Amino acid sequence: MKRALTVIGIVILLLGLALAAAPYWLGMQTESAFNDAIKGMATRSGMPSKNFSFSRGWMSSEARNEFLLPTAPLVVNATHRIEHGPLPLSHLLSGEIAPALALIKTSLRFSPSADAPAGLSATLKSLPPLELETVLDLSGNGTSNLKIAAATRKRGKNTIRWAAGGGQMKFDRAWKKIEMDFSFPLLSVNSPRGKLAIKNVRLSSDMYEGTAGYMFGRNNFSIASIAMKPFVDIQDMKLSAIVQPKGQFVTMNISFGIKAMQIAKDRYGPGKLNLAIRNLDTKTLKQFESDMNRIYSRALPREQTQMMLAGKTLELAGKLSQSNPVIEITRLSFTAPGGELTGKAKFVIQGKEQDLSANPMLLLTAIKGSAELSMPQSLAKATVMPQIQRDISNLKTEGRLSASEVAKLTPEALDQIAAEVYQQYLQESGFGRWFVKQKNNYRFSMSINRGQIVINGVPLRPGR
Repeated sequence: MKRALTVIGIVILLLGLALAAAPYWLGMQTESAFNDAIKGMATRSGMPSKNFSFSRGWMSSEARNEFLLPTAPLVVNATHRIEHGPLPLSHLLSGEIAPALALIKTSLRFSPSADAPAGLSATLKSLPPLELETVLDLSGNGTSNLKIAAATRKRGKNTIRWAAGGGQMKFDRAWKKIEMDFSFPLLSVNSPRGKLAIKNVRLSSDMYEGTAGYMFGRNNFSIASIAMKPFVDIQDMKLSAIVQPKGQFVTMNISFGIKAMQIAKDRYGPGKLNLAIRNLDTKTLKQFESDMNRIYSRALPREQTQMMLAGKTLELAGKLSQSNPVIEITRLSFTAPGGELTGKAKFVIQGKEQDLSANPMLLLTAIKGSAELSMPQSLAKATVMPQIQRDISNLKTEGRLSASEVAKLTPEALDQIAAEVYQQYLQESGFGRWFVKQKNNYRFSMSINRGQIVINGVPLRPGR
C-alpha cells in the first residue's frame, strides 16, 4: 500500500512539475511562433518592422516593435503582452479551457514618421490606441480580434466622431493563408461647411499563397453611404478584386459598383465598372513585391524611396510586357438623369518580340488598342459640380455672400446656378479638348498603335 502511494505521489509530483514547466517551455515555442508572425505580417503587408524586442518570462512575455507605413508618413508602435499556454490565464479566468500556445494582447498607437508634415503629431496623439487580441493555437496558427473604441475628438471648429468597430483575422503560422473581415459602422465630421457622414465601411479578404509564392484570392471593400447633404449622397459603393492563377500567369478581375448617387437634386446610378488584366507573369510580380519590401525596409527618405520605386515600376512594366499583357474594360455603365454613360476599352502591350525591360520608356510604341466613351450632358455637369460647390462654399467662408444670399442657397438654387455656369467650367477644365458634343451626349474615342494616338478621329500632335 505504501509503495502504491509512493508511486502515485511521484506521478503527481512529476505531473505537477510538468504543468509548472509547461508555460516556460511553451514560452520558447511562443517566441519562435511570434517571430514568425511578425515577419509574416511585415512581408505580406509590405510594412517593414524595426526596433523589435522580446522579453520572455515563465508565465508571460513582453514584446515591442514598430511597423513603418511606406505610403503614409506614419509609424505604428506595437506593444505586446503575451500569456503562455497551455491555458492562458485570461482565458482560464473567463471560463475558456481550450488549450493554446499563447494569448497575445497588443496595443497599437500611431505616431508621425521623421518626414511627416507639421501638425500631424497632435492629431495622432489624440487618437485612442487600437486593441488587438491574438490566440496562437498549439501549431502556431493564429486568430486576431481587433477592437476600435468609440470616441469623439474636436480639432478647432471641427468635431470628429466614430462608432465602435473591429473585426477578425485568421492566419496560419507560415502566413500562406489569410482570412479577414473588418467593419467600421460610422465616421462623421461636423464643420462650418457642413456634416460629412460615412457609414458601414467593411473590408474582407480571403487569400492564399500559390504559384511562385504570390498571393491569390479575393478582396472586397464596401461603404453603405457617404453623405454631405444637401450636396452629395452616395449609396452602396462596392469594390472587389479577384486574383486567380492561370498557368504561369496571373489574372485580375476588378469590379466597382455604386447603387445611387445624389448630387444636389440630380440622382445618378446604378453604375458598374468591370476591369480585367490578363497575362501577368507571376514570378515577375513576386520579384517586384520582394524588391519593394527591400526598399521599404531600408527606411530611406521618402523622396529617395519614391524615386527608387518609380525606377522599379518602370522595370516591372518592361518585364511584364514580354508576356503581352491585356487590359480590358469589359463593362462600363452608369445611369444618369439624361441618359447613360457607356464605354469600352482594350489595350495590349506587345512586348513579346522586343525586350522593353532595358528601356521601359519604349512601352508607348508597344501599346495597341482603343477606347470609347459616351457621356450624357447631365453627367458632364456633375463632373464640375464639386468645383462649383467649393467655389460657392469659399464665398460663404470669406464673407463675400450676405446672410440673405446664403439663406437662398437651396438645392434648387444651387442647381440653377450650376445650369448657368457649368459650360464655362467645362471649358476652363479642358473638357472640350477631349470630348465632342453629339446631340445630347459628349463622346470620346481614342486609338493607339505603335506610338500613334488618334483622339476623336484626329491624330494627336505635340502641343495639342
